[in-house]
Amino acid sequence: MSHPRQAGLWAGLIAITVLVAHVPSFFHRLLDGDEAVYGSIAALLNTGGQLYGSGGVDNKPPGIFWVYAATFRVAGTYQMTAIHAVGLGVIAATCVLLFVIGRDLGGFRTGLLAALFYGVLTAAGNPRLLATNTEIFMELALTASVLLMLRRRWFWSGCLLVAAGAFRQVAAVNVLLAVAGIFWLEGSDNRQRAAAWFAGGVLASLGAGALALLLTGSLSGFWRWTVDSLYGYASTNWIPSFVWQRAKDSLVPFVVDMAVLWIAAIALITRWRSLDRMEKLVIVWLAVSMVGSIAAGHLSWHYFIQAMAPLGLAGALFFGRFSLRRWVTAVAVVGIAVPALGWWAYDLGADPLTYDFSPPVPQHQLVAAYIRDHTTPGQRVFVWGDWPALYIESDRLMASRFPGFLRGFDRGSGIPPNNWDTTPDVWPELQSDLSANPPALIVDTAAAGWSDFSMYPMRDYPVLADLVARRYHMVATVDGVAIYAPNTP
Repeated sequence: MSHPRQAGLWAGLIAITVLVAHVPSFFHRLLDGDEAVYGSIAALLNTGGQLYGSGGVDNKPPGIFWVYAATFRVAGTYQMTAIHAVGLGVIAATCVLLFVIGRDLGGFRTGLLAALFYGVLTAAGNPRLLATNTEIFMELALTASVLLMLRRRWFWSGCLLVAAGAFRQVAAVNVLLAVAGIFWLEGSDNRQRAAAWFAGGVLASLGAGALALLLTGSLSGFWRWTVDSLYGYASTNWIPSFVWQRAKDSLVPFVVDMAVLWIAAIALITRWRSLDRMEKLVIVWLAVSMVGSIAAGHLSWHYFIQAMAPLGLAGALFFGRFSLRRWVTAVAVVGIAVPALGWWAYDLGADPLTYDFSPPVPQHQLVAAYIRDHTTPGQRVFVWGDWPALYIESDRLMASRFPGFLRGFDRGSGIPPNNWDTTPDVWPELQSDLSANPPALIVDTAAAGWSDFSMYPMRDYPVLADLVARRYHMVATVDGVAIYAPNTP
């Protein structure tokens, strides 16, 4: 594809295709509950609280909250369209990096295909896949790290690996890829030097990140909530019935819907001996990325974004390297386009917050409207359950540092609710928050059974039971959700 005008035309068509594929993300204010968590914490963070403290608590690294908070400062609190525009920009930047890697490995056509495949993969799924989530930021940094790895820029590759970890801990699996890269790309006399440069980049970035957390007063909270809590979070997810349920909803459709790319990647793997070292690194990247995608056991569809960049690149290498009959190419195009178009149509109309609920679905807009109509913008609200979306939809701040409870937990399973966000040290902090910021309304979604929360009524939690009994009374029930207001003096 040597003609500049022709190359530009193809690049433009691919850019338009990726843009159109992600259009449904701009038809909804929220694309999943995680966006609501990040948004509600970011809004609280912008009031001056410390992350992992009074400014909001979650078990994710700080990168996603800093991005959301910065976007809200520019565009306005809870401006989710701006967040989705940032997310699309991150997807586009990753496509560009994949184009560069593909071009370096297999030529211009391979680069274009890699960019196209990633852009389509990240949109061909349920609404949660389109969300501006931790995985897309992690994947941008990981892809940049791999590009520099292939160019043997080990220090900066290590720096970017840590940058990826600032959004999601499982980015660390790419250390295995770095080991393979140093072994394959460097001569025996230079491997130790390359390893030292890579380690130096990792340590320098870890030091910079620790300094940023220290200066913002978030270091101890970061360790408590994102490191100490990891084992408990993963252990509650690795319950066989829970894993199988998630696998049916995410892993199976991820593999089936994009079977063409998986077949292409497997076909490339079967030619392992004929691959050069850089192509082999792409295959290793795909393997370690799948390990990272399933490591937590949660198996949500967007977790597999970690594997989508190397999968798209492996598929591009196959189609760029081998000449196929026209009818095979046509079948491949149809095999990719039909699922993508089907999900595109579905994502336009589906309510991202209730699409996987069995009827009757939560009428969250009605509850949010009640909150907005019966509070003022300066008042805070407390939601019991796992519905932080109500904060954003009502444009109200959280009264607590905790945006939700029993998140990532197999609610309704009968397993004791000993989750990372219901440990004994949570309740004194919750009590302190509610005393410092008395909520104008307490919204009890457990009363309606939203998100399988009926087994965890507020009366079973003394901090909430005592507060409601002494200071609040029920004022309304909206779609089964009980709403409490303070007693009049």
